[in-house]
Formats: sequence, C-alpha cells, structure tokens
Amino acid sequence: MRWYHFSIALLLMAAALLGGSATRTVPTESRSQSQPPTKASFNSYPHWSPDGSKIVFSSDRQGNSDLYVIDTNGHNLTRVTWHDSVDSHPSWSPDGSKIAFDSHRDGNREIYVMNADGTSLRRLTNDAAWDGTPFWSPDGTQLVFYSERDGNAELYEVALDRAELRRLTTTPTQEYYASWSPDGTALVMESTQEGNRDIMVMDAAGSQVVNLTRHAARDHLPAWSPDGRRILFSSRRDGNDEIYVMDRDGANIQNLTNHPGVDVMAKWSPDGTRIVFVSNRSGSFAVYTMQANGDQVKRLEGEVNR
Repeated sequence: MRWYHFSIALLLMAAALLGGSATRTVPTESRSQSQPPTKASFNSYPHWSPDGSKIVFSSDRQGNSDLYVIDTNGHNLTRVTWHDSVDSHPSWSPDGSKIAFDSHRDGNREIYVMNADGTSLRRLTNDAAWDGTPFWSPDGTQLVFYSERDGNAELYEVALDRAELRRLTTTPTQEYYASWSPDGTALVMESTQEGNRDIMVMDAAGSQVVNLTRHAARDHLPAWSPDGRRILFSSRRDGNDEIYVMDRDGANIQNLTNHPGVDVMAKWSPDGTRIVFVSNRSGSFAVYTMQANGDQVKRLEGEVNR
C-alpha cells in the first residue's frame, strides 16, 4: 500500500515512490538551462545503461525529483525530464534506446516510457490507483510494475506494443519492485505474503512462489545479477539498511556494505562486476559504486553529487 512508500520516502528523505490503460503521446516538455543545486541533493534509484557507460537516476537537485543521465566517471550530467512533479524509478530498456519510469505528472502515479535522451514521452497506464516501479522484460517487449488498482499492491505486466495489461499476482497482501530473471523465466519481488516483507521469486506466469529470505527484518529492493545466479537486496537484519547478496535459491547471504550509514537501491553493472547503489555515508544521499564483492566503494564524483 502507498503508505509503505511514504515510509521509505521519510526514512531516506526522498521525494516519493512511486490501468484498462490507453496509451497516448505526451507533449514535449519545455526545457531551461540547468543550474547547480543550492542544497544537498537527494539522488536515488540508479540504473546502469546496458552498455555500462552511463547511469540514470532520479534527483531533486533542482527542487523536485527529475531524471538525469551521467557517465559512469561522474561527468556529462544530462537532465532528461523537466517537470514540476515527481519522476522516479527509472529503468533502462535492454537495447539502451528507452527509459521507463513512474511519474505524478498527470495527477496520479503512472508508468511512462521515453527515448533515453528524454524525447518521445509516452504514457502507458491510466488508472486512478497508483502504478509504479517499472522494469523491462529481457526481450524489451514488456514492463512489469506494481499497481493498487485492485485494492492492494499487485504485480502486472504491460505489453508496450499495445498497452495490454496482465495481472501476475492475486493475493490479499502487497507485492512490489519486481524484475525478470535474465532468461525471462522467473520474477523476483518483495512481498508480504508471509506477514513480513521478504524477497520472493515466482515463475514468469505468477505461480510457484518461493520465499528466499524469511527474516524478521525488512528485506526489500531486489535485483537479479546479469548471469541470473545471484540476487541483490537491501535489509535491516543487521540493525540498519545494508546491501546483501544471495544465491538465486536464497543460500549464502552476505552483507556487502557493513557500514553504519544507509545503503540501499543496489543494481548490477551489465557485466556483473560492479554494483551501483545509494548511501548517506557522506552525509547526503549520493550515488556510489563498488565491486561485486563489496570492495572498492567509491562515491561517484563529478557533477552527479555536486
């Protein structure tokens, strides 16, 4: 339910989280010269481009949450959405040509797709309930997302060529932040099906659900490795939000960050050797990278955290 997302926003000082659905083209937004932020910005939900050269993320550096693209060396910052609403949860398409995200720009949180440079914005969902956290299928033809259109947070997929919806979960509980395995046969998600927020997997049709974590702490924000063998997630099981990795079957859970700060929103690089994440270890929520084993933690310097 949407109050869960507000609690994350308050915890992390974020802006916010996050349908019959008719597809329509959204007019191009007006742009103005980007100015340096006047306060410490909140940078969140980074996602690597498929070629590993860039990172898209959301930031409130200009006063509200918009999407930005940056080279992985922290330079060539480019703002790709310009709207006074909240744009968040960007996800790069497998071919690198498009970015999906959610936004409140039409009065309610909906799913949008645009070219990677911010042009050709298109709205995919149109429902009075919240739709959020889109993620691309491996073949780039569909998005999986969560929606509250049936009264609680459930997972849906939408085909991009015809905006056709299919409901994947039917439970009285909450399911969020789903993503496909690289081979497209399974989905990982966070779910409250067993009373606590855990990381679960199911087949691509929405059946055969397996709880991988089953822990009293909150486990959330899962991300599948490019080879499909491991899953990243965030958890408070050691007292504060850390980033963990486990095998696909839930075995061999390891804490990768081990830091008193908040470490969340982890995503793999396309080659699986690095991880991008968000941390407040330097005082404000900034974008960091580290090796896949947790070594060589580096704040992404340059314009991204200016």
